[in-house]
Amino acid sequence: MLLFKNVLLAAALLSISSCGFEPLYQKKAGSDAVNDDLAQVQILNLRDKVDYNDRLGQALKNLLLDRFNPYGRPRSPFYKLDVKLKSTKTELGFNIVDEATRAKLTLNAEYVLSESKTNAVLFRGSSRSINSYNIISSDFATLSAEKNAFDRATREIADDITLRISTFFHNLRRG
Repeated sequence: MLLFKNVLLAAALLSISSCGFEPLYQKKAGSDAVNDDLAQVQILNLRDKVDYNDRLGQALKNLLLDRFNPYGRPRSPFYKLDVKLKSTKTELGFNIVDEATRAKLTLNAEYVLSESKTNAVLFRGSSRSINSYNIISSDFATLSAEKNAFDRATREIADDITLRISTFFHNLRRG
């Protein structure tokens, strides 16, 4: 039985290596890694169209800085990332006295990666996150739930932007 499991594991590993799978963030000898490219991106101040949470753009910028520049901002960045945010809140799930019992938050981000010196657009994309929370009789609990929904949305957007731009750099290096 143990021999069968080892043979099955070896076959699985061979099939993965033959399908062209490559780790996205792996450093290769003689070539730049995706992490090195991400470290050369300057995150511009986010422009947001958010009526009720003015710190959302700042929170997203900080998350992107953590993901792109974990060792500090680049001194002479080769790339720049411009992000525009828009969020909406929709109340839904009304009770018998016409009070909302549920809310849906939608966060949209449009972003452009360009060269710093020439302003040539290299990559353009958009990300969206939809989160919801309960509206209850306690104002404090409702505000905490809303803040949590915003935090989840900004993390999802930051992760999505990082993944898409990392994939862009990876494909750029492959050729």
